[in-house]
Amino acid sequence: MISRIFTLYVRDLKKAMNLRTWLIWIALAGMGVFFFYAAGGKTKLIEDGQLEFMALFLPHMIFGSWAVLSAYFDLISSDREHNVLDCIMCSGITKASIFISKVLVTMAMSLVLAFVYLLPVTCVIIGLSGDGMHLLVLLKYLLPLWGYIMVYAAMGVFISVIARSSKAALIWSLASGLVLMPRFFVMLVEGIGKALGWTAEVMENVSLIAPGVMMQALSEVSDTSKFLLAAVVFGASILAFFIAAFLIFTKQDEYNYGE
Repeated sequence: MISRIFTLYVRDLKKAMNLRTWLIWIALAGMGVFFFYAAGGKTKLIEDGQLEFMALFLPHMIFGSWAVLSAYFDLISSDREHNVLDCIMCSGITKASIFISKVLVTMAMSLVLAFVYLLPVTCVIIGLSGDGMHLLVLLKYLLPLWGYIMVYAAMGVFISVIARSSKAALIWSLASGLVLMPRFFVMLVEGIGKALGWTAEVMENVSLIAPGVMMQALSEVSDTSKFLLAAVVFGASILAFFIAAFLIFTKQDEYNYGE
């Protein structure tokens, strides 16, 4: 079973790390460097020696959800449409093994994507400051960014399962990315909260549902209560999407689905 999962893992990883994914994430990393200059990150670094969260991750606040979902929305649906799933299952491999392979791919690939985004801007920061200690930027933000990507990755796998076709999954992903865009989602929560009479604390906690807001909370390790709450919400979100996707996936009929 382990050897079969590993074989599927290697195949799925090669498939997921396609040209589309690399082009989108290299472009996003380039935007990260651009916004670091444009959003005042360079000025803040040179004058005060400080790194601002928004100067580093503004592109993710705007385009991050779509960038992540673009890598995962067809992870299962494309195999289904091209009759790959039923061929794999006919060889005796179970759906559980197939799904485990997909989960392992999202975990490994999400870490790679986090590194791809952070590496260029970290090099720029070290070049501007001349301080190699800023290499810690990679360490400080790598895991929060990985967790942020994993939430959308799990969501992408869930969408890929329930939408069944890649075209439908793409539409669902675009809509989900728009709703969960941090600034838009916070305004949405504030509007609903005011209408329902929520307190500011409740609205702030509900806003953590947006992965971008969660990532910012995770980066502030000094605020222990907010950090722990964000970590719990991150973990719960990832597990909820994967568990729901697995339960639905195991009950779907894959044979002769493609055209």
